[in-house]
Amino acid sequence: MPDVIVRRGRAKPLWRGHPWVYADSVGEVRGNPEPGELVTVRDAQDKVLGCGFFSPSSAIAVRILSPEESIEPSRAFFAARLDEARRLRDEVLELPIVTDGYRLVHAEGDLLPGLIVDLYAGHAVVQFSTVGMHRHREAVLDALEEVIEPLSIHEAPDRRVLKHEGFEARAEQLRGDPIDAPVSITENGIHFRIGIGAGQKTGFFADQRENRKHVARLFRNRRVLDLFCYTGGFSLYAAVNGADEVLGIDSSGPALSLAAENALLNNARQVRYERMEAREALDGFHRKKRRFDLVVCDPPKFARDRKQVDKALRAYRDLHLRAMRVVEPGGLLAVASCSGVVRDDDFERTVREAAYDLKRTVRILYRGGQATDHPVLATCPEGKYLKFLLLAVG
Repeated sequence: MPDVIVRRGRAKPLWRGHPWVYADSVGEVRGNPEPGELVTVRDAQDKVLGCGFFSPSSAIAVRILSPEESIEPSRAFFAARLDEARRLRDEVLELPIVTDGYRLVHAEGDLLPGLIVDLYAGHAVVQFSTVGMHRHREAVLDALEEVIEPLSIHEAPDRRVLKHEGFEARAEQLRGDPIDAPVSITENGIHFRIGIGAGQKTGFFADQRENRKHVARLFRNRRVLDLFCYTGGFSLYAAVNGADEVLGIDSSGPALSLAAENALLNNARQVRYERMEAREALDGFHRKKRRFDLVVCDPPKFARDRKQVDKALRAYRDLHLRAMRVVEPGGLLAVASCSGVVRDDDFERTVREAAYDLKRTVRILYRGGQATDHPVLATCPEGKYLKFLLLAVG
C-alpha cells in the first residue's frame, strides 16, 4: 500500500489522535497513490500513524480512518461504524423520542471523515466531502441500507468542497423508490416539511435543535423577528410557543415557500414571511423605528477558510450592530455563526464592539453550540463549528 511520510516535527498532533494530515506536513509520498486511494501514514522514523484516504488536491492530504497500518474499506467496515453511530443516537441520545429528523453521521465526530448522513422521516441524505469517501460510495450505500434500511437515499453535494477535493458529484436520488415532494418531520412536537437534498446543507438545520428548544419558552407574548429564517426553524418555534407576532426574513423564494407550508402545518397564523436581504430589512426597520422584543440572527457561513476570517468578523460586527438597533430596550437578541474557522472569543468580540458603538448594554445569558447529533472528536476540536449566543440588550 502507498505511504505518506509526515515531515519531521509535524507528527505530534497525529500521535495524539488528530485525524488530519495537512498538505504542508507531507514530506514524501511513496508508491504514487491515486486520488482517493487508501494510504498508510508514517512519521519521519517510519512508524505507523494510521491509514486514510489520500486527497492530493486538498489542503488536508489525508484524513485518517484508523490507527492501524491498513484496513479494508468494505461494506462490513462502514456498517460497523454506521451501527456505532446509530446506537449513539438511538440508545444514548434517544433522539427518535425527540425527532425523526437528525444527523446520523457527522464525519470525524463519528470516525467517518468525509461523510455526512442526515435522516429525515426514514429518508437518508448523504454528503461525500472527500474524494476517497466518494470513491467508496457504493460500499457506504450498501452499509447504510444494511444498518438503517432507509426508504430512499439521496446525495446533496457541497460543490465548494468538491472543487477543493477534485471530483464531481450532483444532487440526485441514489437508491429507493422515487419521491417528488417534500417529506414531513417532527421536532419537539413541531412539524416541518423538508425538501430532501435541496437548498442549504441537506435540507434542514438540525444543528440548531437544542438552541431552538432553549429559547422556546422566551418567545411567549413577544414580537419576534427571525432573520435568515430559511424554512422557518426559529420562527415556527416562536409561533407555537406563544409569540404575539412573528416575521421571518430570507432571500430564498423556495425556502420561504416551504416556511409558509410549515406555518400552515402548525396552524401558526401569527407568522408572516417576507423575501428580502437581512441587512436591507434591518435598515428599513431602523428607518421606520420599528422594534422587536426578540430578534434571531442565524446567517449562513461567512468564512470557509482562515483567509476569510477578518472579513467575516467585520460582517458579523456589522450585522450584529444592525440587529441590535431594532431590539427594544430590555429585549433579547440571539446570534449564531456556523463558520468553524471563526473562534468563539472573536465572535463574542463582534457583539461587544457592536454594543459599544450603539452605547447599548449587552449581557450574555446563554452560550450554545451544535446539537448532540453533531459530536466533536476530542482530538479534533476543529469539528466544533456552531456558536450561539442569547443576549439581553439594554
